[in-house]
Amino acid sequence: MKNLSFFAACMMIVLLAGQGVSQISIGGKAGINFADTRVEGLLNNLVPTQQTYTGFTAGIVAEVPVSGRLSFRPELNYIQKGFIISEAVDVNVLGIDVPVGAKAKTRVNYVEAPLMLKYNFGTASSGFYVMGGPTVAYAANAHLRPVASVIIDINLPRTNINLSDNIYQRWEVSGTMGAGAQTTAGNGTLFADVRYNLGLTNMLNNPIVDVRIKNQGFNISAGYLYNFTM
Repeated sequence: MKNLSFFAACMMIVLLAGQGVSQISIGGKAGINFADTRVEGLLNNLVPTQQTYTGFTAGIVAEVPVSGRLSFRPELNYIQKGFIISEAVDVNVLGIDVPVGAKAKTRVNYVEAPLMLKYNFGTASSGFYVMGGPTVAYAANAHLRPVASVIIDINLPRTNINLSDNIYQRWEVSGTMGAGAQTTAGNGTLFADVRYNLGLTNMLNNPIVDVRIKNQGFNISAGYLYNFTM
């Protein structure tokens, strides 16, 4: 987290110094992340049914004008990623098929720093925008929670995942793109956007069983940016 914070701060200082920026907007956001993974390797076809993991995301956002409608949009976010695998069978009880199954919910908590360029459409008071750029993230911790399913889901005690194991990669590089809408509110801007994130590095790489896992997913968030004049 310290490395990411320092990296984002350095990028901000360099841009401000290079552009002689007189105005910067800083604020916060929160939203929902719909996480998933891509599985590669020989075991790809043997992986049980996979479902989307719904998690939380929140962070600090800054926006610095670059030229005309173009601006630089660095962020420092907390985001929950992961996936769910499940298996289920029907058991006949007194002539009634009762679904019985098990799930494994894996959650990885990341601190990420998206470094995006944003292009605005519309008027100075309201409009739409698109954005995109690289994201650097660090996996702080992770756990797996088994769930037994007999008509209803029963959460079992969770197990922490040792991310220091050689098969896991804490650092992640990904590409992020998105679109949103914004409107002026007081001395700042209200915004809401949806974005897609595609992991470019392996979260897990186990050469013994030949399985590689990369993160992917999209999230929806809303927030507020306050305009500061420098």
